[in-house]
Amino acid sequence: RIYRETTNAVINDGGGAILALDTGIVPLGNPEAIQFHPTGIVPTNILVTEGCRGDGGTLLDKDEKRFMPDYEPKKAELASRDVVSRWMTHHIREGHGVKSSYGDHLWLDIRHLGANHIKTKLREVEEICNNFLGIDPVTQLIPVRPAQHYTMAGVRTDKHGAAYGLQGLFSAGEAACWDLHGFNRLGGNSLAETVVAGKLVGEKIVEFLKGYETRFDTSVVRDAFTKDKERIQELIDGKQGKENVYEVRDAMQNELMERVGIFRNGKDLQTAVDNLQEILARAQKVGLRSNGLGANPELGLALKIRGMVRLALCVAYGALTRTESRGCHAREDYQARNDRDWLVRTLATWQPGDTLPTLKYEPVSKDWTLPPGERGYGVCKIITCEGDVIGD
Repeated sequence: RIYRETTNAVINDGGGAILALDTGIVPLGNPEAIQFHPTGIVPTNILVTEGCRGDGGTLLDKDEKRFMPDYEPKKAELASRDVVSRWMTHHIREGHGVKSSYGDHLWLDIRHLGANHIKTKLREVEEICNNFLGIDPVTQLIPVRPAQHYTMAGVRTDKHGAAYGLQGLFSAGEAACWDLHGFNRLGGNSLAETVVAGKLVGEKIVEFLKGYETRFDTSVVRDAFTKDKERIQELIDGKQGKENVYEVRDAMQNELMERVGIFRNGKDLQTAVDNLQEILARAQKVGLRSNGLGANPELGLALKIRGMVRLALCVAYGALTRTESRGCHAREDYQARNDRDWLVRTLATWQPGDTLPTLKYEPVSKDWTLPPGERGYGVCKIITCEGDVIGD
């Protein structure tokens, strides 16, 4: 939830990635690889499944005109998430969005699928529309627009799920950068990532633990507990400052949404990096308005906000540095996919006291059966590994 408009649940605040960054030695892989899903409902951004479009749902503009075939004649609404999200955003930019107090949006139309289909095959969609929008998708249009959904980033691991840099740390599923997705992600890959990684990585953890002896120094745990207890008291007392944690969070989310979103360019990305560094300085000076007692969401956010802004900086700085377009990462000033210079993974670590992550790049193994090819839809120029240019 480092983006303002996100499909993620409130508990998805980056805690695992923050812990990895805090080690200073475990890198995050490809932090700039952020996926936007075409159909988050407005204004809550709860995800409406792409099964709607798979079953024949269509996207309409303010004039209730179906527009995707104009941009993608072969695939239309069934183009990949990044392509549909970009065309939706482009169509809104061109002035075809529906005006609302929550910003411009478009319409998802599933009315023609019929009541029986919606109430059986898409009943979760019906429930979401009923409960969160107060509309009936059997007879009414669903307001949607692209929302941040997923990240192809994660704790960088080898093929066994073992994290780089720290023996004994494993990461699996959607928390890991495990090379299942590359720089994009297909619908349903979450199932492959959880089920396949769960089986393979789980087996490797068992192998690692067999005959493995370890000792836990309880003083380390006690010291960490004492440090966190002191930090909580400092937040309550306002010893570090009086910054409002919600205002700091909103500033971070707005920066990413406005400048590190679906379309990116060098000028906006540099501004985002500069502004996020200032926001990070503010995050160091947060104090509580509440007393910090009980199940306290303000305290919970205050404890995590520094790590969340660091994650935001990893995303923005990684995007600024990667001067190409690849998968979900669309640079308006570098529209070609550049396999010659950028067929590499970004590795981001954070050193104590720094205001920017340290970025290194890991070459992709060229021992492949099928090299990266042309996607076949969406505007894409490709600079091949040999330096040749193909595509539009």
